[in-house]
Amino acid sequence: MVDVKVNPSPDVGASPGCILIVDDERHNRELLEVMLKPEGFLLLSAATGEEALAIVARQPPDLILLDVMMPGMNGYDVAAKIKSDPDAKSIPIIMLTALDDRNARMLGLTAGAEDFLTKPVDRAELSVRVRNLLRIKAYSDKLQGTLAALESVNVELDRRTKEIVSAQAVADAATARLGRLQRITAALSNTVTQDEVAESVLREAILALECDAGAVVVAHEQGAELTLLRESGTLDALMRSFKHRSPPGYDNPYGETVDKCHPVYLESFEAMLARYPGFKNVTKEKSRGAWIFLPLGIAGQAVGALSFGFDGPRRFTDADKHFADTVSRYCAQALDRVRLRIAAAAAIAEAGEARMMAEHANNAKTVFLRAMSHELRTPLNAISGYTEILELGIRGVVNPEQVNDLGRIKRAAAYLLRLINDVLTIARLEGARPLHVISIPVNPVLAEVEGLCALQAKANGLTLTVPPCEQEILVAADAERFQQILLNLITNAIKFTPVDGRIDVTCDEDSGVVRIRVTDTGVGVRLTDIDRVFEPFVQIDRHLTTATQQGVGLGLSISRELARAMQGDLTLQSAEGTGSTFTLTLPIASEASLSAPHSVSATATDARLLRPALAS
Repeated sequence: MVDVKVNPSPDVGASPGCILIVDDERHNRELLEVMLKPEGFLLLSAATGEEALAIVARQPPDLILLDVMMPGMNGYDVAAKIKSDPDAKSIPIIMLTALDDRNARMLGLTAGAEDFLTKPVDRAELSVRVRNLLRIKAYSDKLQGTLAALESVNVELDRRTKEIVSAQAVADAATARLGRLQRITAALSNTVTQDEVAESVLREAILALECDAGAVVVAHEQGAELTLLRESGTLDALMRSFKHRSPPGYDNPYGETVDKCHPVYLESFEAMLARYPGFKNVTKEKSRGAWIFLPLGIAGQAVGALSFGFDGPRRFTDADKHFADTVSRYCAQALDRVRLRIAAAAAIAEAGEARMMAEHANNAKTVFLRAMSHELRTPLNAISGYTEILELGIRGVVNPEQVNDLGRIKRAAAYLLRLINDVLTIARLEGARPLHVISIPVNPVLAEVEGLCALQAKANGLTLTVPPCEQEILVAADAERFQQILLNLITNAIKFTPVDGRIDVTCDEDSGVVRIRVTDTGVGVRLTDIDRVFEPFVQIDRHLTTATQQGVGLGLSISRELARAMQGDLTLQSAEGTGSTFTLTLPIASEASLSAPHSVSATATDARLLRPALAS
């Protein structure tokens, strides 16, 4: 006697399952493997349809992820070939396609595919659909094995006829519900609104569960009231109780379902009253006989509920619960996709508006820079002109010391005029002054900078010390920009060093580079602000300087970019309250450093610095 046992709910978690990934793009296969590997599945891959068919014939997988668009044999041909093979036709196929139209899906269904996923693939959705199909296949495989065993002993085991009929009924129900799930999946993949999602789910689920009414209710945001999205059939008082959700007492099934994110099954009117005594005034004649309430959960949080009502009492089987749970998950995922699509559209619109505002602000700032640059050039031209008149002795004889002072005034005015011209050029974003890197002795530049800054330091009550290098050093740099960087560093130190402070400029040579350090005893910079001081239009602690000392915050940012353009760098070491040390590093003049490409021009460097600031 052969002992045959029918298990209507097979254990589908005994083995991880084998999945064949078919895609002609290697990176697509690798991406799917990365998504599925943590799930513990055994993964196989094929780059062509022919290779996939060979693997199926040699080692049939439990599920196939099949790309549609492949050279040679496409996904539809491969699916049709597999479904025509009696030994392989039960293998579920999920088609992966970038096409999102009805004809493409109809072709896939005609070829025999059980499910679809649209590229790019969502990892959570992929995991859910793969596990659901593997669970259904394991159930079908075990059921088919049971049916085969029953058929083989049917002659000898007449008394098992009723068991065979029952198993066949389960198989038919499972097949029918599998078809319903496939139709729900196909319908949901084409939905673009929440109403379409709810309508598709209710239409198929009501038929599969053989119930008489259904409803989809949602909350537009976490913790908000539930509202009816779609209903089918006549809803009784219990199914309309979503309007009165009142945790933590859970006086109605919606409150329990949504807040605890777990299903509620009520198999009779009496069971309902025992669980929710608040409905004791509802008559049995005006009420349904059994109910299912399912959470629409996303990432452990319910965004609504799905409810079904039955005319009479109902014993819910494991298959009923499993099907209802699967439908609720599919519905929740589809609703989440719709919400994400709406949110993405809103974000794109908001980004477009922000971009327009940024462009308007950028244009306004450009106009301002042009206007200010032109306004400043007029008094500077007067300063330069009258300085030349004094220098020529037209207003009277000038002594040699006065001649030196007038020369410094002219050089300072010319330097300021160059800066204004740079700002004007940047505002126009046109023209470029390329770097002219030559061999430059350091000591004369230090002496010139000391002369330009000495009077300003003395007026601020500071001691400025700029000793020459111990030995003459030649650096590879642009002479004008080299001096500009040093002037920026020293004037910056003067602004942020209090009375009786010191500013020391030192230089040394090491490993083919020269390091010029500007050290002050000023206010210093917080550790968190060290990187920010090199950002354009940024000044730290502006309250520590007078209105005449403040600038636009371009000096340090331009100085660092110029240093880097000359194959060097500008760095800062500082401690709040004790002072700062800026270190300018430049290469020693050599055949290699002088012939090195210096592709970044001065004006282009400044323009590149200003672009993000102007757009902010």
